Amino acid sequence: MKIRTRLTLSMGVLIVFIMLVLLAVTHVQFYISRDLAYLEEKEAFESLRNEFEHYYGSHGDSWEDVRGARFESTSSFVEIVLSAEEEILYQQGKLSADELRSDGYILGLDQGDRRIGRLYVMNERQYKTYEFKTMWYGMLPNIGIASLLFTGIAALLTVFLLSWRLTSPIRKIINGIETIKQGGVTPVFPEHRKDEFGAISKALREMNDSLRNAERTRKQLMSDVAHELKTPLMIIQGELELAHETGAPLSAAKQASILDEVLRLSRLVHDVLDLSRLEAGMAEMNPRKENLVALLEDLLSKILFMAEDKGIHLSMHADEEVISVSVEKSRILQALYNILTNAVYYSNAGGRIRIHAEIVRLPDRQQPYARIRVEDNGAGISEEDLPHIFDRFYRADHARDRPGGGTGLGLAIAQQNILIHQGWIEIQSVAGQGSVFTVYLPV
Repeated sequence: MKIRTRLTLSMGVLIVFIMLVLLAVTHVQFYISRDLAYLEEKEAFESLRNEFEHYYGSHGDSWEDVRGARFESTSSFVEIVLSAEEEILYQQGKLSADELRSDGYILGLDQGDRRIGRLYVMNERQYKTYEFKTMWYGMLPNIGIASLLFTGIAALLTVFLLSWRLTSPIRKIINGIETIKQGGVTPVFPEHRKDEFGAISKALREMNDSLRNAERTRKQLMSDVAHELKTPLMIIQGELELAHETGAPLSAAKQASILDEVLRLSRLVHDVLDLSRLEAGMAEMNPRKENLVALLEDLLSKILFMAEDKGIHLSMHADEEVISVSVEKSRILQALYNILTNAVYYSNAGGRIRIHAEIVRLPDRQQPYARIRVEDNGAGISEEDLPHIFDRFYRADHARDRPGGGTGLGLAIAQQNILIHQGWIEIQSVAGQGSVFTVYLPV
């Protein structure tokens, strides 16, 4: 059912409901006014009751000849009906007995514990209220018809305008979604609106941007992987084709060169698969309690030869001998290894790298965290490269064919390994002055 149809039906139901409420309010108001008139002139009502009960007792407990009797208290009332055992015994006024029994005020007549009859009465005020009610009920059908016609026309116009205004942003949103489906130009959504349609439009636009970025990343990944595979494969292919054409055996140097390229391919494939598993949340995790200080000392001993080759001074300081963390040991070692080797690679000969481990309490976190700072005075990272330093295959020096270069996945893998431990990694860097990588892990 379309919105316009629903609005029309809703408006019609609302009109009928208002008319019924108006009728009910009028009906209830009549009875409230009638009872209020009794409370304001209660003495007159009670005098009338007592006078009729006295008549009954003075005539041998009977209503004999009551029809022609005279009662002083009746002068205060416009309408009176006396009923006993469903028989009308006395009547005063213009209304029929049935009308008065329906809308008059009831006074019960008792003799001891026995009910001897009922009086149905109206004083001047009650009678005027009754006349107004009767007149209103008589006019109500015509008023209702006129109101329905007038309100119906007004409602149709209102519904038409409202539905047009409400469905206009919906149509724009649908057109934008169709544009996305057809892969056309950037879709246009009514984001300028301050209502729910504006919020929906903003969410759709952000979702579309996210999908575009994901598709762009996928294409870039395919391009990057192809580029990384191309160079070692061409080298291997060239060496083997040359050996096949000349029939000469491969020298030890050629074999070592081919082996290096095969290892490079193997490392690339392993890193891509590892990063894909991490990003998909499929990495195996068996966390155990480990001493972070001991892990860092073990890592330093493994990369010491790399630093010594470049004359880089490595130093480490820990505020405590034991900093306990619950981690998957291989994953944390891989993350820290990638960060440290990255620091060694980008440090100049004769430079220095300092590692500092400590336990800190952060103002926006409840639990304490282990903080590892890896500081170097190497080449640093420019401001334009800094936001992309953890992107896959991104290299700050933009040199894909540098000798001995890595795959460009090391820092991306390090970040994912830290994230799956509910930690995070930050970086500060100034081009030409060095970088500081800071890792946080929950204690």
